Amino acid sequence: MAGRQQTPRGTPLPGRTGVTRVGGLVALALCMALGFISVRVWRQRGTGPETPALWLSDAPHRPLEVRLSVPAADVYRPHAPPRGGDALATPVPLGALSRLEERGDTHGVGVSYLLHGDTEQALAYLSRASPSLDRDSDLAAVAILRGHFDDALTLLDATLEAMPEHPQARWNRAVVARELGLTLLAATAFEAVASKGEPGWSDEAREQARTLRARLQARAEAWKATREAFLTRLSSPQAPLPLEGAARFPGLARESFYDLLAIAENSEQVEELLPLGRVLDHAAGGGAVLEDTVRRTAVLDFARRSPLAREYAKFLQDAHPAPASFIERLRHEPTARDLLLGALLRTQGVAHTHEELRALTAEETDPWVLSRVAQEDARLDDLAGQGPQAGDRLREALGQCRANKLPLRCVDLLLRLSSRATASNRLVEAEEAARTAWHEAAALGEWEREGAALVMLANATRFQVRVALSRAYLMESLARQPDDCMARTQAHRNLASLALMRFRPQEARQELEASLACGQTPGLQGAWILADLARLDPRPSDEARLRAELDRVSPLKENAGRRVLATLIRGRFEVDRDWRAGQKVLRQAIAEAEPLLRVNADARDARAVAFQTLAVSAGHAGAFREALEVVAESLQVPVPEGCVLAAAVEAERTVAVVRGPQGQVQGAYDASRTVPLRDDLTGLVPASLVDMLRDCPRVAVLAAPPLDSRAGILPADLAWSYRVGTGAHAASPAKPPLHVVVSDVEPPTTLKLARLPSVADTDLAGAQRLLRLKGAQATPEHVLEAMEQATDIDIHAHGVVDRALSDATVIALSPQQDGHYALTAEELRRRHLQGAPLVVLGACSAARLAPFLHETSSLPQAFVASGARAVFAATADIPNDAGAFFRAVRERIQSGEEPSQALRAERLDWLRKQPHLRWVDKVLLYQ
Repeated sequence: MAGRQQTPRGTPLPGRTGVTRVGGLVALALCMALGFISVRVWRQRGTGPETPALWLSDAPHRPLEVRLSVPAADVYRPHAPPRGGDALATPVPLGALSRLEERGDTHGVGVSYLLHGDTEQALAYLSRASPSLDRDSDLAAVAILRGHFDDALTLLDATLEAMPEHPQARWNRAVVARELGLTLLAATAFEAVASKGEPGWSDEAREQARTLRARLQARAEAWKATREAFLTRLSSPQAPLPLEGAARFPGLARESFYDLLAIAENSEQVEELLPLGRVLDHAAGGGAVLEDTVRRTAVLDFARRSPLAREYAKFLQDAHPAPASFIERLRHEPTARDLLLGALLRTQGVAHTHEELRALTAEETDPWVLSRVAQEDARLDDLAGQGPQAGDRLREALGQCRANKLPLRCVDLLLRLSSRATASNRLVEAEEAARTAWHEAAALGEWEREGAALVMLANATRFQVRVALSRAYLMESLARQPDDCMARTQAHRNLASLALMRFRPQEARQELEASLACGQTPGLQGAWILADLARLDPRPSDEARLRAELDRVSPLKENAGRRVLATLIRGRFEVDRDWRAGQKVLRQAIAEAEPLLRVNADARDARAVAFQTLAVSAGHAGAFREALEVVAESLQVPVPEGCVLAAAVEAERTVAVVRGPQGQVQGAYDASRTVPLRDDLTGLVPASLVDMLRDCPRVAVLAAPPLDSRAGILPADLAWSYRVGTGAHAASPAKPPLHVVVSDVEPPTTLKLARLPSVADTDLAGAQRLLRLKGAQATPEHVLEAMEQATDIDIHAHGVVDRALSDATVIALSPQQDGHYALTAEELRRRHLQGAPLVVLGACSAARLAPFLHETSSLPQAFVASGARAVFAATADIPNDAGAFFRAVRERIQSGEEPSQALRAERLDWLRKQPHLRWVDKVLLYQ
């Protein structure tokens, strides 16, 4: 079915799980809590900690639908939101709250604030409470009320995994599933609550589940009845045409119309379709497109067409013994041009061209048929490596289908656009297209397409390592389509990938076997999974299955980038059996990828993963010097002089190699990791290797993705930096000093970014020649032009993720006349920074990369590639007073200190004065 082909571009790097996303939520809350310098609290006479006002327990209704883990706040009452939309229906009992806080019950304070509608204070206090499953369930409740359903689901899944019977978490998960539109998942969760017999809660849960199931079941049964009626007509020409169902589901009916027309064996059977044609013409806004099609077909020579129509019926049922030869015979039959076109659109394994499609549709005016051909043209473009052209075709076809009022075609085009965007690492775009397709399919009642859209949503979120949300989409898909073989296959494949991302090979094995249970082949995604399972949970059948799938890869079915993935999969499988033989195949994958790197994300991912596998396999073999050289080669930099750390990870495997001050090389290989990487890499490099670097004046760190955008790979008391440039030291700029400062930007209000304070004049002290770009002047083009001549650059702005613009974090500046607001890594790489500047990115999280990417594309690296001699950036949000820290580091460098030594010295100085200050550890240096 259109839009269902998945793009298994490798296992997403398990660098940051959904829990990390929630960590950002908690970090934000802590920042907020630190900002609450003073709170006016007065004591209310006679109000103790157990007052009903604290928990609103004397109200006849509960104000929140979610459940809270404090027993006094979890007494059942029917839910009724405060009247008039006023969340703060009753005043917060601050006196009682202060007594709770004096007792150290920050959890209780947070819950009370939440009950009274103050989610910001609730989040701040709950984030400071002692970690517990109850605390996490209540944090999820906060996230639900703030509309952060993704974060809530992650917290709740983790809570229920640790304690499946947690009553509040069970209830809250049902609520968040319902809010996400995952109706059957929500109904199942509410039914689990109902089964526990909790007074009040079970009755409400039972009614929720009944309502949810009834609403969805009515839609599903109506669609399935219409589909069954058309299937019956396809197998029996005497069966009645479901004209009422066709009026309700014109997309489903129109697909069936073309099939019924194609298998008609005489003029009478064709003319019987006239009423259906009229219904569908009316649904498309009038005209007589299909009625005319019926009349034209009815006058064809059925003496010649009838035998082909009977064969075509077998072709539709996948029962034809030789489909390729049948298509070849159709090419020579002028009365069967529509049969040939239909067969070509259904069969990817038979060669055909744009020219053949044009010839078959030269006189075609049916917008549905032309839309199908446009989608096939786009697929042929993709196979030929013409990705941008394919995207343009699909977007143009989407506009045409909307103009022609063919909404189901629009859904299919959106699904295909989502699949292409996922394959290109444009995951926000992919997610948005899939979600639009889901909503439009639901509005049409197109049950099968809803399921397809859920799988696409799962795929887009899976590559963003949003594990809980991806799993939820897949479980909903399985619940909705338990008898659909293709849907089950795709859902279980993706669940297997998610299990591997969570380091659960046995679970992955079960899901993979479930994906193969109805006779489908593994696909490239399944082959990738098999390559991992052959190492982590091997079975005798793995090799034969994997090789059979790779043998099916051909230019007729897969584009060049996906064929590189096939080579990579074979190399990853071989290298664990014969290291040197596997290395050759991995090198072949790298060579095949090289000419495609500019245009194909699959090829870029294949190259990056091939180098990761080469590095960790060398570590496994004890060839640590070779591992060091491979990591340098992957980064396209020479091995630096002096002390070096090289590191790479792939799945559960890590290799770290150190060259010490005397040139001695030692390494460590580990394959025991059972959890994804954290944002902080402390402990990744064994202490014995770190000790070898203690006497080094500075250390160059060569880190393959995803390590190269994280803090903590070496301790704060060492002078180290990520080496991302050529290794040649930039000469002192001959240009006169020019300090460019970008601040007070005015990003689009739609981004909803907090306004940053102005840069203090003290933070700019010592600048000999200063150019400040502020307000409306701080546009991307003005900033880029100024930076080309700068010797020092400070950018004070927000870092945001906009995958439609860049794979890396972008800096949100003031918009230009054309609306463009983002400073991107891609734009930077097209410029030459002639002054070899020292760059400070004061943007929040400017060094951070999304966890799904195998390739390196960050703002700091782009600055170095464009000529910067050193770039400072943070992987976490930094406070507004950080300017003093960076000014001090710059002064040290200007006085002659090497940048990594200057950063170490200033960092240690700040930590001595403020031992609990942790953001300075998150400042990274790129050279």
